[in-house]
Amino acid sequence: MPANLADSIRNALHVVVSQNGISNETAAMTESTLIRNGSYCGRRFSLLGFSVVWFQEEGQIKLYNPSGTLEQSCPVLQFCRENSSTANTHETRRAA
Repeated sequence: MPANLADSIRNALHVVVSQNGISNETAAMTESTLIRNGSYCGRRFSLLGFSVVWFQEEGQIKLYNPSGTLEQSCPVLQFCRENSSTANTHETRRAA
């Protein structure tokens, strides 16, 4: 997992998009800063219709699909771990 949590979220969103059969190698991700009552509260990352909203203080992620439906709500570290590119490329090996 990258050292920066925001980088981990970006990488995880790329994995989510590719797992849905959408090529995202050349697509640009957009980011927005979220402000509530005049204070920073998180970020929104968007890529090819998918959006991840990171509520920093709560440590929560909400993943929305291109139709705007909530797909997942979980702790940020769980989202990054479940959708890391390394977790999805390693094979499970059993002893003989």
